[in-house]
Amino acid sequence: MRIAICEDEKVYSDILINRTDKYFSGRGISTETDVYTDGNDLLKALSNGISFDIIFLDIQLVDSDGLETAAKIRESDRESVIIFVTALEDRMYEGFSVSAFDYIVKNSFEDRIDKVLDRFMKEYERGFLTVETRENETAVIPFSDIISIESDGRGSVVSTLGYLYYTAVPVSKISVLLPEDMFTEIYLSVWVQISKIRNIGSDTVEMSDGKVLPVSRRKRKSVMAAVMKNMRGVISCRVKDIR
Repeated sequence: MRIAICEDEKVYSDILINRTDKYFSGRGISTETDVYTDGNDLLKALSNGISFDIIFLDIQLVDSDGLETAAKIRESDRESVIIFVTALEDRMYEGFSVSAFDYIVKNSFEDRIDKVLDRFMKEYERGFLTVETRENETAVIPFSDIISIESDGRGSVVSTLGYLYYTAVPVSKISVLLPEDMFTEIYLSVWVQISKIRNIGSDTVEMSDGKVLPVSRRKRKSVMAAVMKNMRGVISCRVKDIR
């Protein structure tokens, strides 16, 4: 597990190093952790080809803004899990716009780390969708990689970051295989991974890959509720009020 910690207070970065190492080693997973005290240094490492499974990112850094850093990360990296570390509870809601996975508030720091990592591991180990493609190949797709599943009239299109899988299996049959707390239907025969929703408009949903999909008026309220539950309240002020 490759981990980045971008935190300018050593007491918190030390706790994160110790707790994440203990957490993953207890599950037989080795870790490699890089520590940065400035968002620009983290961005430079990413531009040099280093990739991370998890990025712990302080929202309020001395020399850079964590949310601005996260937005720049998302310009080229949609898959790294970003977990915000913050003393500013009023800013954690902005994390929705950069597909933040979760957040840790510093006044409950040590109590939250394992809970957030438990949630990460639950999704990390969710399993796979196995379908026969139209090229008569067997595709084994991690649930965590799926962004959306749509009908194309001939079957289904399963979208992941940078790749599309075409199958003759209808959406109705694929949907029953999806973890209920991980996916939601936003429109007739259009299913999306809840954690990949980046923004919700009045009649559309923007996904983490930039795709804009329709959301029905009837389903919009339940989609919003699913996002709120999944993100544990990490909602952007860009999301419009439910009407």
